[in-house]
Amino acid sequence: MNNVQVLLSTYNGEKYVKEQIESILKQEEVEVALLVRDDGSKDKTIEIVQELAKANKNITFYKGKNLGPARSFMDLVNQTGEFSYFAFADQDDVWQPRKLISAIYKLQQEEKGKPSLYLSALNIVDENLNTIKMKQVEGNHCFEGEMVKNFATGCTQVFNKLLRDKIKNYNPTYLIMHDSWITRVCYAIGGNVIIDENTYIQYRQHTNNVLGYKDEGIQKLKKQFKIAFQQKISMRVNIAKELKKGYEKELTKEAKEVIENLIVYQQNKKAKKWLLKNKKFRSTNAIINAKMKMAILINKF
Repeated sequence: MNNVQVLLSTYNGEKYVKEQIESILKQEEVEVALLVRDDGSKDKTIEIVQELAKANKNITFYKGKNLGPARSFMDLVNQTGEFSYFAFADQDDVWQPRKLISAIYKLQQEEKGKPSLYLSALNIVDENLNTIKMKQVEGNHCFEGEMVKNFATGCTQVFNKLLRDKIKNYNPTYLIMHDSWITRVCYAIGGNVIIDENTYIQYRQHTNNVLGYKDEGIQKLKKQFKIAFQQKISMRVNIAKELKKGYEKELTKEAKEVIENLIVYQQNKKAKKWLLKNKKFRSTNAIINAKMKMAILINKF
């Protein structure tokens, strides 16, 4: 039977975390080991998880200082054991029983000895698990497209040991989110990224979400502009530098070209022109593409 280690970061999640953990433990046709890191909760989350860990030997729990979701999940990756597959989990969702095995079947069809990552669609629900909408993995599914706009949602990600090893080998200084980082690394080194149009997760939205679909609109746009205009070096320049520093010898030819042009485009007109004209360096959304071109022109991409 396939074994998978599920990585769950908790933070003030007392209302929903028990239901989520129970859905993880009910996964079919897989051996599940659940590794939980608490990111400095002030409510009863720790007590709830500790109680569940006492009753279930396949739950391992540890407390950490508050790092924020990206660093907390990366710390979990660094604490992983010897398993065939790994998966990220949010604290407030509910998983369908065949979520993990469906991902593993897809991975086994495609991995072929390469680092491999699985992503799926989402069933976005309200706090009572009523469906709000179905959301596909929207975007230009290649390295260039992922560098334009992240289309990965961490709670759907399942990845093999080969990719886990690559992620553990380098700890980036500059990190926006764990899900976008692991997706970009996988593409950059020539790994497989598998997109599933089906969904096996109820992605709960509520007023206290640490992460979520509710941050997709105006608030997310404001946050992006704040990051762009507070930093002298743009977000994607930093990401490109991290990918080069961590994986330079493993980059595909295509990824290396994108990275090299991103690193210098603010000072190099030829590189800027290359980014603007590259047809793969695009999103599937015309508005995002227009914003991207404007950001490149003013050196804030």
